[in-house]
Amino acid sequence: MKTKILFTAGIAFLLSISACKKEVAQKQDPAVLPTSIFDLKVSDDFNFKSTRDIGMRVMVQQGNYPGEIYRINVYDDFPTIAHLITSGIVEVGNELPLQFRIPSALQYLYIEKVASTGARELQRISSANYISANFNNQPPLLTMKGQPGSGLNCNTGCSTSYNNHNGNLSLSGSGVVCLTGSFSGNLTLNGSVTVRICGNASIGNINLNGGSNNSSTIYFLENSIVTVNNANLNTSNASILNYSDSLHFSSGFSVGGSFTNNGKMSVDGDLDINNGAPNFINNGSIYVSHNLNNNEMLTNNNYIFVNGKLKPNGTSTTYNYCQIYSVDNFEMNGTFNNYGYVKCYDESKINGSKTFYNYADALLSTHDITINGTINGPSSSGLGTVKVADVTTINGSGVLSGNVELCDSSGVNTNNGTISTPAAISCSNYIATSACNPEGFGSPTIIDSDGDGVADNLDDYPNDSTRAYNSYYPNATGFATIGYEDLWPSQGDYDFNDLILGYRVKKVSNAANNVVEMYTTYIVRAIGATYDNGFGFQFDDLNPSDVNTVSGQSLTKSLISLNGNKTESGQTKAVIIVYDSPEPLINRVGGSMFNTIKTNGTGTSDTTTLYVQFTSPVAASKVTQAKINPFIFVNGTRGTEVHLPNMVPTDKANTQLLGTKDDSSNPSQGRYYKTSNNLPFVIEIPANFDYPAEKESISDAYNYFISWAVSGGSNYTNWYDNLSGYRTASKIY
Repeated sequence: MKTKILFTAGIAFLLSISACKKEVAQKQDPAVLPTSIFDLKVSDDFNFKSTRDIGMRVMVQQGNYPGEIYRINVYDDFPTIAHLITSGIVEVGNELPLQFRIPSALQYLYIEKVASTGARELQRISSANYISANFNNQPPLLTMKGQPGSGLNCNTGCSTSYNNHNGNLSLSGSGVVCLTGSFSGNLTLNGSVTVRICGNASIGNINLNGGSNNSSTIYFLENSIVTVNNANLNTSNASILNYSDSLHFSSGFSVGGSFTNNGKMSVDGDLDINNGAPNFINNGSIYVSHNLNNNEMLTNNNYIFVNGKLKPNGTSTTYNYCQIYSVDNFEMNGTFNNYGYVKCYDESKINGSKTFYNYADALLSTHDITINGTINGPSSSGLGTVKVADVTTINGSGVLSGNVELCDSSGVNTNNGTISTPAAISCSNYIATSACNPEGFGSPTIIDSDGDGVADNLDDYPNDSTRAYNSYYPNATGFATIGYEDLWPSQGDYDFNDLILGYRVKKVSNAANNVVEMYTTYIVRAIGATYDNGFGFQFDDLNPSDVNTVSGQSLTKSLISLNGNKTESGQTKAVIIVYDSPEPLINRVGGSMFNTIKTNGTGTSDTTTLYVQFTSPVAASKVTQAKINPFIFVNGTRGTEVHLPNMVPTDKANTQLLGTKDDSSNPSQGRYYKTSNNLPFVIEIPANFDYPAEKESISDAYNYFISWAVSGGSNYTNWYDNLSGYRTASKIY
């Protein structure tokens, strides 16, 4: 509540209140955008939500044995870099229903299946409101490492464009040249020019020469189809980046600069990574019809298939984090670091004084092996394995050392080398199958310490049979934000900072996927109000008796009557008051308001965790974010509740205020807490929101807020992000 607006509200209170409802506004023409939120009109089905509530069903069709239990994890990105959103437990042959809330801007969800053996599989799915994921033991769709998108196109940022160009291009200087439609001819680049290829290209020769003075870059962008007859990339400062799923080198590929593959490419002939090439990085898939010769630096994060020989040569270094296949020999004359899976269908030769480093859970699977160099397991814990199908020869200069085992089930044919403990000739290790290792090794030992049917490696609480896993909103580490205007039923100034509350929800579920308890972590980030407002929430689908106990409340004003379980008394639904005043939770530093006026000092806030234990485990569908209904009550007046749009008030609310002043609530229509133009009094952001400064409306602080609202939430779904052009920094606290 703002002091300036309090006077206006006081005048409004003296006016007679009309019982007539204002006509509900229609959706505003997006071609004529208002300049202020006060002139904004949106359709009555838009609730200013920056989130979507997802319904998902996950099926595991086949397993290793009947009744096998899997854990399902849902992430907002690849698991190696992502935040966990929700989880569940499912038995093979059954479906797991999941309901959870995500940011509207999130395009994809990453669904991980984890077996009790440790085997993992990952799928990426478009984040529609109702989706399904089916794991049926088909080849993995995705590895555990991401394939980044380019973020580029040929519509913007181009200095020069060629459409359907037929003929050679020789480009120099600087700038961005975009090729659209079809292109046929040679491509020669000098200087620091950038070329983006967005259409179909048939390139005779690519020439990126000229020594260190040539720092040009070529992008093969998504959806392009490119064939290259010959490529000369012979300067270390030049680079090629592929995002196409159809890149073909028809006469081999020789690399002396930087090359990154984020899509799919094939090479007819040899792939040669030459001396001086600073890096060759594969995040996608590569097929080589003949030999792969690495003479410098190769990093594989995904899939490489070599139909000939895999040859790390001379002073080269190879890092394999996923899977590499060699149909012919694997001839190792350089340094090789294996963190994933190497498959050789013929003979692996560890030559000379070179070392093959095989890290924990890494597997080299080969038909035959000859060791004249060193195989070392450098991990301090965890074992790597070399698996030999037929002939093993360890010559006099051959060495096994570190945490590595060599397994030849038919026995080692020749052993004249050195085996240094803890290295061993054995077959004791277990390596789970995964998207990067479809073969795996050995048999697991499955332990279920608490006997709840969930293996310890899947169980967040392996020694507690009443608990199995955690789920989160917005995710395991982040905070969502809720912002209030407290002049309801009068319209405020729409800076939504009368209360800015950050929060994270953690739900703990058992092996039957029922929720046993809930932790909500709160932090009061700002109070741009003179009113002393309380805060709480209602479980819209639970009764008070469904709650066993509540702890972590801050109730200091004798305003709230409680049941024995600490829910609010006199309510038919379970209502929990988090605090009746924010003052005990914040530390002011002087000046008016709290963290909304830039010229004042910045106060600090205590982080509060509210704990709810349910009387008996409740169905997860009863405690989704859509059924947790947060609200404030204004200035110690318990009946003056302010909720999110179309969320129902509690039994304690003064319903006589509904539909008065600027509020157009109509309970008979299920309409609550909206103005006649369908503007809200509360807004939720699924992120740690940089809120507007005092008296700066949200539409003035965020440049695409109105465009987002007028589109009904379709455009600029990430309007609150800190991106170029998205915000006016001077209007944000």
